[in-house]
Amino acid sequence: MSHQYDLVVIGAGPGGYVSAIRASQLGMKVAIVEKDSRLGGTCLLRGCIPTKSMLESAEIAEHAMHASEFGISVGEVKIDLPAVLNRKEKVVSQNAGGVQYLMKKNKVDTHYGFGSLAGTTPGGLRQVKVATADGSITLQTKFVLLATGSVPRRIPGFEVDGQTILTSDEMLELKTMPKHLLVLGAGAVGVEFASVFRSFGCNVTVVELADRLVPVEDEEVSKEFAKIYRKRGIKVHTSTKV
Repeated sequence: MSHQYDLVVIGAGPGGYVSAIRASQLGMKVAIVEKDSRLGGTCLLRGCIPTKSMLESAEIAEHAMHASEFGISVGEVKIDLPAVLNRKEKVVSQNAGGVQYLMKKNKVDTHYGFGSLAGTTPGGLRQVKVATADGSITLQTKFVLLATGSVPRRIPGFEVDGQTILTSDEMLELKTMPKHLLVLGAGAVGVEFASVFRSFGCNVTVVELADRLVPVEDEEVSKEFAKIYRKRGIKVHTSTKV
């Protein structure tokens, strides 16, 4: 495989792989570099897609719990968290496989490893070093697109231990159901997890520094969230520091 390209994209999330596909369609020789073992980035692997799968499971649980209101008896509803996570993983893997297929279909070379800029050649080409499991390779390219994505925000004073203090990454891999869940931050990520785990039977408390839930959204949305959450038994504390 030749390691000289017109464009090297570092990061295979939605910004990266879509750009790689379009550049290839326009006639460029393209490579994409991804440090994860699968393509798709934060959204597909640890964000939008897996949380929506869990939200779907939570919605089904809610329907089952209220089935008697519609004249349907389903007996006791039990949440099988490992099964919920297994379904989530199947959804993620299927979508990640789809992205991999798109790379192959559009003739984009895929390199798995940690990509970093490594200067230029005497001829002016940029160099991208890719640290792989077996060593490293160097790609030469006219252009580099940085699409390196995001990681969960860390809060000073709360050291993530993967056991009792978790980020969204660890929440997506929980093996046992917590009895109580304290969610720090009521943005999109926080309110999603609060909703999911309340549906799963957890006692949930949400703490937000701003004066309302989902503070970047319209105030009407925040009011509706607060009303629904209180009705569902989710404790909400806004304008609150911890």
